[in-house]
Amino acid sequence: MDLTIVKSHDGIKGKLLEINVDKKSIKIIFTWHALDSMRDYDISIETVLEHLLFAEEIIRGHGGRFIAHRKLNDHLTRVVYEYEKDHITVVTFYISYVNRYFKGGIYEDKILP
Repeated sequence: MDLTIVKSHDGIKGKLLEINVDKKSIKIIFTWHALDSMRDYDISIETVLEHLLFAEEIIRGHGGRFIAHRKLNDHLTRVVYEYEKDHITVVTFYISYVNRYFKGGIYEDKILP
């Protein structure tokens, strides 16, 4: 899968990215909180984009949010996101243990077909 960041700029809520993936254009906002969490874990925005768009599992969270899971060795990356008007907002990111949250590969949402 070909993933390219086309535009990036800072806004009030966070960093807005326009990305192209498989000939599809997607707008994603990473909240300042999510960016701080990514820095704490020393994970790049490109890696989190891959984990969000090419997740091994996506489950339903609270309040209409979704959580994208992808295994990272014995751990699990969790990208919490929600849909807003014309974009996706990544609310937070963190790493946990696989056996705590991974349900076996279910998809309750898919950003890409």
